[in-house]
Amino acid sequence: MVPGHSQLPSLSVNLYNFKFKHLIYLHDMLNKNKYLNTSKIEMVTLPKIGYIAMIGDQPIAAGFLRRLEPCYAQIDTLTSNPYFGSQARHEAVKLVVDALIQEAKALKLKGIISHTMDNGILMRAADLGFHVVPETIIALPLESNE
Repeated sequence: MVPGHSQLPSLSVNLYNFKFKHLIYLHDMLNKNKYLNTSKIEMVTLPKIGYIAMIGDQPIAAGFLRRLEPCYAQIDTLTSNPYFGSQARHEAVKLVVDALIQEAKALKLKGIISHTMDNGILMRAADLGFHVVPETIIALPLESNE
């Protein structure tokens, strides 16, 4: 340690099953990331399997496992708190994604899909065993009528 400098305490990231009491934290993170219409995200619209990572009472990341087809799932509503540093967010997202992968394995699913256009996320996903699938995704752009 450098004389005159104190070492910052190590803060641990804790992982919890997502519950109703966490919904306000999810809305807060989504709003900070400029998601639209977050008020329409309710417990009934979220997948049943979800986790939230927190440091103390502060949310760092959350995500869900949405079942698709009989044997596949999708990582859904994965978000992190932009007010925390990249290291804390990375650790929290990894905890959430690892837990979702374990849930999918316990359900004996054949695979998990996710969508991203972010190169950093693609690189981190590769570390978890994800790979880019050479498929074409089609999208219909919807113009806002507001």
